[in-house]
Amino acid sequence: MAILLKQARQILTMNDGLGLIQDGSVLIENDIIKKVGRLNEQGFRGRVIDCTGCVVTPGLIDAHTHLVFAGTREDEFAMRLEGIKYETIAKKGGGILRTVAMTRSASEDELYKLAAERIKMIIRHGTTTIEIKSGYGLSLSEELKILRVINKLKDNTPLDVIPTYLVHTIPRFMKRRDYVDMQCEEILPEVARLKLAEFCDIFCDKTAFTKSESEKILKKAKELGFALKIHTDELANVGGAKLAAKLGCVSAEHLIYTTKSGINAMKKAGVIPVLLPGTSLYLQTERKPLIKDFMESGLPIAIASDFNPGTCMIYSMPKIISLASLVYRMPVELALMAATINAARAIRKEDRVGKIKHNYQADFVIWNVDDYRKIPYQFGEDLIKVVIKKGKIIYETNS
Repeated sequence: MAILLKQARQILTMNDGLGLIQDGSVLIENDIIKKVGRLNEQGFRGRVIDCTGCVVTPGLIDAHTHLVFAGTREDEFAMRLEGIKYETIAKKGGGILRTVAMTRSASEDELYKLAAERIKMIIRHGTTTIEIKSGYGLSLSEELKILRVINKLKDNTPLDVIPTYLVHTIPRFMKRRDYVDMQCEEILPEVARLKLAEFCDIFCDKTAFTKSESEKILKKAKELGFALKIHTDELANVGGAKLAAKLGCVSAEHLIYTTKSGINAMKKAGVIPVLLPGTSLYLQTERKPLIKDFMESGLPIAIASDFNPGTCMIYSMPKIISLASLVYRMPVELALMAATINAARAIRKEDRVGKIKHNYQADFVIWNVDDYRKIPYQFGEDLIKVVIKKGKIIYETNS
């Protein structure tokens, strides 16, 4: 079915910056964007969506989530508010390993049902493409269980789902060296054989894997055909940004403690920074990423939710856009680009999503605002009128 998005107040195409078009329309045919701008609408046959007084953007892209999990950790949230540090909670049996235990106890069907309900909520908030990491299994059978759930979501939900295998932390009662060997010799080869993940990610930080351990695992992943990502420099500067550059990672994520030299190394290697302002809010981190240095480097900065049960329960990308500006002081224009075209770069999909451009996939959000700056400004309000994925309306308000 053809769809005409008629007379939007503003269209943000994300071509060469925001690519702002005033008072324009968009023609969609066969799931693809056919025309953008001031169109001759005479004789059009199809669904017309009146966008008068509205802003139209590409569908939002969440390039870093941990969507598949069981259980919650609201007690740890309360403990952090009392001043107990995340690392202290983890040492006492909380943190990632607690979610691992709860996720292991859930069946594959239970995990799928939980995740599918989360996807429904996420759609209402304008996300049309989502990366989902495993990492709450820590054994071959359990990681495969989570990856099967992610791939089932990929096959049965309207969103584009990008599966990532995450090497998250060391299991209890297992030696570090043995677990690193198990990753290289057992888990990674099987995930690759079954083609369950596009990316391999690893948590390289002071409470997780060392730089040398991370390098060994990521090199093996690269040999097996995975594209690479890295969680790093969240809790300390461990040199993860430079490692990402050395190994040719597609993206490096968190980057709270990354230095200017690490940023320069990423720039030379073309590594996309994925910043997570929701996690900084939840953890109340005093330190923030070096936003000005990232901007001056010319790197395309992406933002994402980091939706997970421990350190960020925010799945709404409009809220993340607001937090990028409020917490990280990111300019409005950059925050919007970071949630669309730059996020597409962080998952290697910039050739088909993240822009409003001829022959790109027809993914859109129609916003009930007349100026794009109101998207982060009206923080917390439900501003979304329509969400379109591959030329099909997947959410629409009744108003």
